[in-house]
Amino acid sequence: MPTTRNLKSVDIVAFDEGLSEFAFIQVKSTDRPKAGWPVHTVRESEDWQEEVKAALSLGSRFFYIFVALPSRSQPEPRFYVVPSAKVARMVVADFTLYLQEHPRSKAKGQLLAWCFGGVPKPVEEEFAARWDLLGI
Repeated sequence: MPTTRNLKSVDIVAFDEGLSEFAFIQVKSTDRPKAGWPVHTVRESEDWQEEVKAALSLGSRFFYIFVALPSRSQPEPRFYVVPSAKVARMVVADFTLYLQEHPRSKAKGQLLAWCFGGVPKPVEEEFAARWDLLGI
């Protein structure tokens, strides 16, 4: 079922048939997956890693579904079902590497994206169409 606009970070609450299990879902879509899926803008430079983790890792029942919309080279959409804690870890790791490679860059104000540069093969294999991860 879709949520109201006032429920922070949740687009869909999905239930199993018995209504005993559920998953909170945030949907992100793009027609340019090589640019990644924007997920968070860093507010503070100090302790930005903890800020990002707190904003993105929202519990064991919270998932992101990243959708690569159809294109000329990809006639069908692709779906990546990723636990929120994993999204947080991946985004922090990618941005940490970016900051190491670009020492003049600062964290504050940066828009962070999941899988900027495209979805690597190991990520594709781990999360593509993994509806079973929802546990419903």
